[in-house]
Amino acid sequence: MYKRGLSVFDLKCIAVFSMLVDHIGMVLFPSELWLRYVGRLAFPIYAFLITEGFFHTRNVKKYIGRLFAFALISEIPYDLARYDTLFYKDSQNIFFTLALALVCIYVLDACGEQLLIACAVLASIGLAVYYWIKPDYGIGGIGMILCFYLFRMYKAELCLSVTAINFFCYEDVQRAGALALFPILLYNGKKGPSAKYFFYLFYPVHLLILYLIRRYVIHVA
Repeated sequence: MYKRGLSVFDLKCIAVFSMLVDHIGMVLFPSELWLRYVGRLAFPIYAFLITEGFFHTRNVKKYIGRLFAFALISEIPYDLARYDTLFYKDSQNIFFTLALALVCIYVLDACGEQLLIACAVLASIGLAVYYWIKPDYGIGGIGMILCFYLFRMYKAELCLSVTAINFFCYEDVQRAGALALFPILLYNGKKGPSAKYFFYLFYPVHLLILYLIRRYVIHVA
């Protein structure tokens, strides 16, 4: 029997709430830094859930395809909310980060002992991310997801590596992201209620709504 704790659904709810608070701060109240601190919990939780999703999905390739599909769907709302333009080439939304990290995990798992092939593919993805794709959270974000994969059974190493990435790969506000380890460590292995597409759709929909509020409510007022 599973111990008491947080299910996948519970963790998704925490991540969605954190992300919403973060984006309210980003889009509507950029001077309220405390909103961005609350929002730092979201990405590490999503990073953990992507790894768990890899181990529990029935079809990894469809999972990757779904993430890339929502990356494309979310790009215009992301660019509008964050940069006030339909297309901004120097930053892509978080679904690209999650999808590329899942590709890395798939490669590592598929290559097994063929370390050179795995390293070559991962290096190519890393270069593409750094020079061309530039997804949200960048190389550090993909590295964090790989830490959840590589140290899945080693809590001390996992906590140290994730904390190090939050502290040394980003600006000061992201250090609060290390606090996401507390709810993650309470994960009980249960799935909980299924609301998969709600969580996928919430990302582009809420960004578009926040953009419209900023443009047609706050600016008018």
